[in-house]
Amino acid sequence: MRLCAALALLCLASPLVYSQQASKPHDSATQKQTEHSGVSSEDAQTRQDLQRMKALVQQMQTNLAFVTSTQGPLKHQFELEIEMWQLEIARLERRLGQSGQDGTRK
Repeated sequence: MRLCAALALLCLASPLVYSQQASKPHDSATQKQTEHSGVSSEDAQTRQDLQRMKALVQQMQTNLAFVTSTQGPLKHQFELEIEMWQLEIARLERRLGQSGQDGTRK
C-alpha cells in the first residue's frame, strides 16, 4: 500500500517539477536589466560601507590622540592600521568611480 502511494506521488510530482522548469523565462533583455540593477544595488551598498568605514577611521584617529607617546609601538600600530584603512577606502572609491564612468558610457 505504501509503495503504491509513493509511486503515485512520484508520478504526480515529476510533471509538476518539469513544468515549473520549462516555464522560466529566458529573455536576455530581462536578464541584463536584472544584472544592471544588481550592480547598482551593489554600488549603493559599497557606498554605505564606505561611509561606515570613514566613520570608523575617524574614531580610530580620535582614539589615537589619547595614546601616549610612552606607548610607542602601540601608537605606531594604530597609525599603520589607520593608514591601511585609508588606502582601502581610497581603492574602493576609485573602483566606484570607474564603475560609475562605465555605467555612463553604456
